[in-house]
Amino acid sequence: MDTLPTTPEQERELLWLFDTALIIKAVNGALEIISAVLILLVPPSLVLKIAAFATSGEVAQDPGDVVAAWLGSVAQSFAVHTHYFLALYLALHGAVKVLLVVGILSGKRLAYPLFMFSLAVFGGYEAYRGIFRGELLLEALAVFDFAVLILTSYEYRRRYSRSAGRP
Repeated sequence: MDTLPTTPEQERELLWLFDTALIIKAVNGALEIISAVLILLVPPSLVLKIAAFATSGEVAQDPGDVVAAWLGSVAQSFAVHTHYFLALYLALHGAVKVLLVVGILSGKRLAYPLFMFSLAVFGGYEAYRGIFRGELLLEALAVFDFAVLILTSYEYRRRYSRSAGRP
């Protein structure tokens, strides 16, 4: 199917939806970059101290408390294993989103296929992690990414198809 048959009103609604999705992606990307910087600024030892402080009373009352043990485990894992990986992933993911959204809003034709590729890659990764780890938030993000991928594909074909008479 080359293009979706739409009325002018449906076309405006799709464009509004596409623009809104782009703004959401740009804001999300900017927040990811800010989060990456904050993660780098917070020393891992502080994360461990905060987790120990938050759970110390509960652990003293019930040494087998599942939530306190889980929080301590997550803090330890973050501090030791994932601190820099998480910061790098968020910075890269956010920068890619922001740059490609700016490219699309600037009318750069190459930004569309690059944006679609990044949505497919990141959405696929989110879907994989969400399904195999049972993380509903990642599954929802993957669905959103694939919906934006479809909207971007439609907008790209609408703008740059040969039948539209545009280059």
